[in-house]
Amino acid sequence: MTSTTPRKRRAYAARVPAEQRRTQVLDAALHLVVTRGHNATTMDAVAEQAGVTKPVVYGQFRSRNELLAALLRREQEAALRQLLAVLPGDPGRLLTEDAPDFLARMLADFLNAVQETPDRWYCVVMPMADMPAEFHTAREAARAIALDRAESLTRWLLEAIDAPAELDPEIVAHTVTTLFEMAARLVLTDPGRYRPERFVAAIQAALGLVSGKER
Repeated sequence: MTSTTPRKRRAYAARVPAEQRRTQVLDAALHLVVTRGHNATTMDAVAEQAGVTKPVVYGQFRSRNELLAALLRREQEAALRQLLAVLPGDPGRLLTEDAPDFLARMLADFLNAVQETPDRWYCVVMPMADMPAEFHTAREAARAIALDRAESLTRWLLEAIDAPAELDPEIVAHTVTTLFEMAARLVLTDPGRYRPERFVAAIQAALGLVSGKER
């Protein structure tokens, strides 16, 4: 007997501008990298996560490698833009508060950026064993740029608070960079307990002691 029940038609993704679709696919890939790992981020998985068919994904990227390379470039460039916006190149011109408050504000701005784009910063600050060598190379290159900017700021900061000569700017810059990374990891993994304002208050108190200023 031939069934007269109409076959359910497969849902297709609505047409959207190409750039919007590309962003949608990359966002889906980023979410998969963070939640399931690099190796699990296949074209099939990306299509399912984005709510589109696999041909739609292939319409934007010819291969998985091309998709992941584009994702790496996008996230690296965006993270670096956010970080350099937090670390001004000329603190003397931009400074409107004293040195402890200045550093605390930079930390607050950085942690706000982490909270606004958690998947991006998860890739940057969290250990991810299955990421390819290209990813780790890009992450280290971006970190080197941020560290160089941090050292310039540290030299200015130590002079501004008349710090002891034993406070080596290069060592302090590495320490501050590590502090920012650690704070980001805690904010990402336990946001209810580790709120940005806790770190800001601690930094202000610590630098107040170094500068001899009562907070």
